[in-house]
Amino acid sequence: MTQNAKPIILWDNLLARPGAVITATSSDPDHPVEYLADWREYLTWQAGSGSLQNIELDLGSAQAADTLAIYQHNLHSAGITGVTLYGSDNGTDWTQVVEHPVDSDAPILETFNAAAYRYFKLALAVGGEPAEIGLLFIGGRLQFPSWPASGFDPNPEEQALERARSEEGFLLGTVLKYERRRIQLSFSHLSDSWVRENLIPFWDAHIPRPFLFAWDCLNHPEEIYLVEISEPKRELPYNPVFRSLRLELEGRV
Repeated sequence: MTQNAKPIILWDNLLARPGAVITATSSDPDHPVEYLADWREYLTWQAGSGSLQNIELDLGSAQAADTLAIYQHNLHSAGITGVTLYGSDNGTDWTQVVEHPVDSDAPILETFNAAAYRYFKLALAVGGEPAEIGLLFIGGRLQFPSWPASGFDPNPEEQALERARSEEGFLLGTVLKYERRRIQLSFSHLSDSWVRENLIPFWDAHIPRPFLFAWDCLNHPEEIYLVEISEPKRELPYNPVFRSLRLELEGRV
């Protein structure tokens, strides 16, 4: 197996930039296209039909992207066999940026060389049912300069339970509320310049909102999770030259 890629965070979504205009070939009235840029995972865009669908983004001026992610979708179940991302300077002449075959409803993650365009278009192949997507990310990735410390587990799962007991303490029943994962991240060799140029801007601009986290986009691109920081407390102590970071990421399974 190829060596693991270093973890990445996806937070700066071009679809959510001020002034960005998102349109789609068709949308269900209860699932508008604007939901594609909303970090709340219970909101989804749904196409108005199973015909060929294009999702277009007008940024007003050229802006760069190097990552495509599609999270919480039904594309395979809807019979869609592939997606293609295009870029354009005028909204008429399109250049292919990246394509991805669809063979499951697992999250889609593609990284590519940075490309700057005013317009981006995601083309969905024709399906038998309307497409539905929870989050569409087109933007830049924040990649950690090193791997997590030893002991890192990328796939923890636990159950959030609600138990009822009698006055005497007997267990009356247990209800599974939801399943979640808590990922422990620890880094000990972060340069001060990387922290100031990358991590702090992310923290100041985006936390406490959720974001996408991928621990190995090279070998396990489908293992990308929508998470939030359990306790948004920023501490980056020197040790003694490099800076260290510990985070707990939490999200639904």
